[in-house]
Amino acid sequence: MEGACGAGFAARSGWLEALALTDFRPRLAILCARRGGRLAGAVPVAVSRRFGMSWARSLPFGTYGGPLTAADDPDPGAVRAALARAFDEWLERERIAGGEVVHAPLVAGAGSDPAWAALAGRVTAGAAHIVDLTAGREAVQAGLRGATRRGLRHAERAGVEFHERPEALAEVHALYLQQSREWGLARPYPLAFLRAVLAQPSAFARLFVVTCGGRLEAGMMALSGGGETFLWWSGAARASRRSLSYPYLIHGIIEHACAAGQRRANIGSSGGREALHYFKEGMGAVPLPIFTYHLRPRRADLRYRVYALVRAARRRT
Repeated sequence: MEGACGAGFAARSGWLEALALTDFRPRLAILCARRGGRLAGAVPVAVSRRFGMSWARSLPFGTYGGPLTAADDPDPGAVRAALARAFDEWLERERIAGGEVVHAPLVAGAGSDPAWAALAGRVTAGAAHIVDLTAGREAVQAGLRGATRRGLRHAERAGVEFHERPEALAEVHALYLQQSREWGLARPYPLAFLRAVLAQPSAFARLFVVTCGGRLEAGMMALSGGGETFLWWSGAARASRRSLSYPYLIHGIIEHACAAGQRRANIGSSGGREALHYFKEGMGAVPLPIFTYHLRPRRADLRYRVYALVRAARRRT
């Protein structure tokens, strides 16, 4: 697709075959906005088939998607609006049944984007917890709650150690699968997908682990780019609860990001769960706004109407 996206902009979406992240083999559509030939913004969208219909989600696999804008663009609002217009046309052509776009402004007091909210049937406000790293390690340490410091000392006394260990991916994945079964996660990430992410030449993905007495207790993959480290995917053994090695792992990644010169560490959202909010704020993290735009359906045929009726009936029960 190529077409005008507003004054000074052109948009193009390229199609790539994605890895089989789910049983429905999603494709990846990347819609880009350019200002004078220079990339000004983008929206990466995974498109999957379910119930014979197409669904679109902006990077739905645990990370935050678009609309993304260049940090130095003189008018990011215009870029987002241009992307929204082109995305609206694409949704109509593809007859998208639904999905979500997650927008993470991560700025205190920010509101939803009007151009993108107009594409949604509803908008859900949430928060991601961010640790500011710009003031350095001492400030990060000073931001820890007293109970968090005591927990980290408990882990050290228990013999917990922090490492970067990419070769431990299969072992961490086994812990993740065990947790997935306990939590009822329908489609856990396959090991091949995580290996492909970790093997990217840019090295934007790193695998960190914690051990206790030489035995691996937890691991987490962190993604870094644009001055941010995002704490993404993890697996942990039950023993990590006794040693408090999992909080030790999170703190270790935050310190590693700080030493690497990242501006912030993103611990992610918590779905409104107060216990997780309290835990993350104990790490010195501050909740900042994110918004989910739940896309309006772009089809009203019999297949979609039957789906909508079944879904409504399930909600009532």
